[in-house]
Amino acid sequence: MEIKNDNDRRLWIRIKSIDKKIDGLGKIGSKDFDWLKWEELTDESAILHSQLSFHRDIVNSLIKKWG
Repeated sequence: MEIKNDNDRRLWIRIKSIDKKIDGLGKIGSKDFDWLKWEELTDESAILHSQLSFHRDIVNSLIKKWG
């Protein structure tokens, strides 16, 4: 993953923060594992990943190629 600008850097810091929260939930499937919180955090992470410039570059190139 390439960080191209300050926006990518801010997004990446937020993504890493979410990753730590996910890790803090414990082992998937354990008795106290919070599936709703896990789903919320993974959804938020996916949204942030889609805002990174390299992802937008890929989407834009596909739009140009396939319209």
